[in-house]
Amino acid sequence: MTQEATEKAPPTVAELEGKVQRLTNQVSADAQAMQKIDDAVAYAIKSGDVAQVLEATDARTSAIKDSGKSATQLKTAQSAVNSAKLAANAGKRADIHDAMRADKSVAGHANALFTLGAEWVKLAVDSDGKLEVNSGGGEIKKARAPSSNGGSRGTASWEVDGQSFTSRELIDAHQDMLTDKVREHFDSGNFRAFSMTREAERIHGLLTSGN
Repeated sequence: MTQEATEKAPPTVAELEGKVQRLTNQVSADAQAMQKIDDAVAYAIKSGDVAQVLEATDARTSAIKDSGKSATQLKTAQSAVNSAKLAANAGKRADIHDAMRADKSVAGHANALFTLGAEWVKLAVDSDGKLEVNSGGGEIKKARAPSSNGGSRGTASWEVDGQSFTSRELIDAHQDMLTDKVREHFDSGNFRAFSMTREAERIHGLLTSGN
């Protein structure tokens, strides 16, 4: 007698998102429960009741384990949602990739960067929704883009005391002039969270305002 194996259909994006929401609520509930347990531990210590202290401490140890499990499950569920969305749109992304390859303008720019020594070209969107184009590897030298104070194509150029800087170079040289919010992103390496060109423009304005 043979038994046909039935494969369970993978969860839908909606189902995975529902799991993320449930786990998000659980993580929040765990945090609230942990606060109550911490208060109970503090009260027990203050009371001097050894048995109560041990009981509260054991409860805290158990709560830490449970909250850690919930947090791990949430992270896994969020990754599953992202993977499912990527898989669902794989065909559409492939079509766009083909269209970009067939576009002589796009292909020409990319090939020009590779000719200049780039080993990779990356497209991203900044916090303002603007397209960012980056490249790197080898000995590539980025050309400079037009700005309010002149320059050539590629990345913004800023002149201070006769010396020319890219946006990144100007920010590196004057990190003390970054706003608190931008400084937080800059120190963490989260460069996509702010417009480097806009911040460089602000710093350039401050440096040259007395000229």
